Amino acid sequence: MNTDIPLPGLDRLMDVYRKHGLHMKTLPPGRAPPSVGELVAGYPFDPVLAAVYRRLGGADFGGEFGGQLFLDQVNDQLNGVVLRTEQFREEEEPFRSSVFFGSIPGLAYYFAVVPKLADERGRQPVIFIDAYMDRYVLPIASDVDRFFDALSHFVDMLVVDQGYLFDGMPGIHFPDSVPELIARDRRLVEMIVTGRFDFIMNLGDEFQDWFARVKSARG
Repeated sequence: MNTDIPLPGLDRLMDVYRKHGLHMKTLPPGRAPPSVGELVAGYPFDPVLAAVYRRLGGADFGGEFGGQLFLDQVNDQLNGVVLRTEQFREEEEPFRSSVFFGSIPGLAYYFAVVPKLADERGRQPVIFIDAYMDRYVLPIASDVDRFFDALSHFVDMLVVDQGYLFDGMPGIHFPDSVPELIARDRRLVEMIVTGRFDFIMNLGDEFQDWFARVKSARG
């Protein structure tokens, strides 16, 4: 059964795009979006994603060039979450344990939830997946709405970035450039420190500083 879940992070993300006059396109929801716990691509559907897709049938934040998030389309004709997740299902980790719901337009960078790491309310944490040759994973939020919130604060930073203002080529990128922003999510930090994500991560030395800066928020 679906219940109304507040989505302050999504609301803030949409407000930030409106405030800065950035490209944002949203699609109406389908008549029967996936319900909480319904099997989607073989996994129980995340309750926060269920709430999102009751409001939106998909969204484009930022456009094809320089966009920050393409929220996969889910409506009465297609389910982009299922299509993308099944596309990667035969791959090794992190793909095998992930349910994909979004991407950065034009790049093989994806956002996904990890059902097996759901909390006691069924809310699933979010990871960022770089699907290029070196393939790496960064845990970025304890649930989907916290992800929207973090992304909204990043966009506030992006619009005053000198590179972005000069030629549209930003000097900062989400989530690589903003470990302190990610670290505001204390439940996520606790999950990282206790090794909950270790089974899907295979990071080289270049991200050790990123993780050290995230973990330092634990105090």
